[in-house]
Amino acid sequence: MDTVSHGLAGSVLVRSLSERTAARAALLLGMASAMWPDLDFIFLHDRLDYLRNHRGWSHSFVYLPIFALALGLLAKLLFRRTPLSTLAIFCAAGIVSHILFDWMTSFGTMFLVPITRHRYSLDWVFILDPIFTGICLVGLAAAAIARARARRIAAIASAVLSGYIFFCGAVHARALATWKRIDQPPAGANVAVLPQFLSPFRWLGLTEHPGEVHAAFFDVGPFARGAANPKEPGRFAISEILRSLADYYPPPERLIVQRFPEPPPSRLLETARALPDVQTYLAFARFPLATVHPQPDGGAVITWEDLRFLPWFTGPWVRDRAGRMQREPFVYRVRLDALGSSVERGFVQSSRFR
Repeated sequence: MDTVSHGLAGSVLVRSLSERTAARAALLLGMASAMWPDLDFIFLHDRLDYLRNHRGWSHSFVYLPIFALALGLLAKLLFRRTPLSTLAIFCAAGIVSHILFDWMTSFGTMFLVPITRHRYSLDWVFILDPIFTGICLVGLAAAAIARARARRIAAIASAVLSGYIFFCGAVHARALATWKRIDQPPAGANVAVLPQFLSPFRWLGLTEHPGEVHAAFFDVGPFARGAANPKEPGRFAISEILRSLADYYPPPERLIVQRFPEPPPSRLLETARALPDVQTYLAFARFPLATVHPQPDGGAVITWEDLRFLPWFTGPWVRDRAGRMQREPFVYRVRLDALGSSVERGFVQSSRFR
């Protein structure tokens, strides 16, 4: 979830817990503490460090009591008449909301660091969700207008927000069952359906099969239509983006399964896979797909892409060098010479699929 939406949601939720005498503290601390975990980016040096540590220690339930107390002590300098225990509870509630709302996305949250660095994800809600943000905004605005009933309004907004999240969870369960029925994953396979931009009904299905990965965009909603030959948006215009979104998400009975073959084992591929930075990337990626391009000198260029970020419709949009609209996924590339020595490696903005 984006940081601003975290702050709005935290403010609404914490305000629903507070009496009128502590309303100001609840609103401000709910917002500040709910945004605080994303400040871990200050300690991240590059994109690999981001993949390794973002949503780690600052998002951990283990460290949460320490952070809540520390933030509460700082807040005591501003809200001297409010008990420290109350301020710490407000901060704890805000941090808990951040962790839970990140958990419901597909990025993965290490909320049990340092016990384990496993990334947990529910895959219920897209990381940028205007419905989620809109519920919070409306709730805060209504609470600001009707201050005498602000706590009740905040409680109603919190209930509506919770209802929306569980609705997305129910749709996710339906989409996952639909994808499994269509793709028939083998026993024990890595399979997921991932939420998509601007609609709780649009999903990306992914399954690891022996030697290949299957993927398909589809819509389980009542207004799904799709297009036989969808066209990419030619320019950054809301109307074209919305049209393309609808065109690329057909109903399940008309979805098109894409099959991406995995490369055969090779010495250079295993050498690249063993590099520490590639290990970091693979530990983050849930559906990593490698592509091997042999070079005239006997070396190879090996590119990994996490198919969670498969173009096109997972947002945001950027313009490529040819002026077309293109997704910037997490793509990592390694160039090896014939002896297996690294010549070049790092993130790239292009995808092999476009």
